[in-house]
Amino acid sequence: MPTSNLKVALIPLDMKLGDADYNLSQIKEMVGRTDLDTDIVVLPEMCTTGYTVDPQLLERFIEPTSGRSISFLKELSKDRHVALCGTFACSDSGHNYNRGFFIDPDTERITYYDKRHLFTAGRENMLYTRGMAESPIIGFRGWNIKMSICYDLRFPVWNRNISCGYDLLIIPANWPEARSYAWKQLLIARAIENQAYIAGCNRLGEDPYGSYNHDISHIFDHRGYDITEKENGRGLICATLDGGKLDRDRLRFAPWRDQDDFSLFVD
Repeated sequence: MPTSNLKVALIPLDMKLGDADYNLSQIKEMVGRTDLDTDIVVLPEMCTTGYTVDPQLLERFIEPTSGRSISFLKELSKDRHVALCGTFACSDSGHNYNRGFFIDPDTERITYYDKRHLFTAGRENMLYTRGMAESPIIGFRGWNIKMSICYDLRFPVWNRNISCGYDLLIIPANWPEARSYAWKQLLIARAIENQAYIAGCNRLGEDPYGSYNHDISHIFDHRGYDITEKENGRGLICATLDGGKLDRDRLRFAPWRDQDDFSLFVD
């Protein structure tokens, strides 16, 4: 369990669909606005190109993990000494994935997670291959961190925190305002049931699937309280996560000790 604090910034972006050059330049500018002591920057789903289920558009901008976008973000992470987390459209072994990344500036290691629950109502499953592995727990600066991607949030078993295995759940998303009530309630539920901090980062602006504003990106503490600090002058959403308080609260009130045992099979 963490005893130090962790400073997290969410960066909602008004992305241009299919324009990686513009979106990467925006990411660089916005990361430059964060405080120097920021530990993690969370970006929206498909932050480099915008979210799409258009096969012709996807064919033009999809990249391998060794592509320009990840190389650019890795250098940015190293230069600013801040972890970067988001997702991008990835081509790997003949399959398309909505692939999450966590770039650790301390080790220069990149951890990947392929979105498991594809949004069938929006035909995401027709274009992308679902992930075949659980999201790994990432150790970073004394904290254990897990990632889910957008629609994954709706599935509590997928996000279940076994014996306080993770301290922070990060969720890059493209979740429009039309369903913002469900989004917020699900974030709160995941925080309370898992006794973990939750950081959910959406995009800004509009795309073919809806509209998005600053008020639908949130950071909740392990009790479900909103600890978001909106810094609209810089376009950032920030919070400092109190590791000592999380540790004390988990020991004082410990439903995780009474949780049901189960095994999750991924096929």
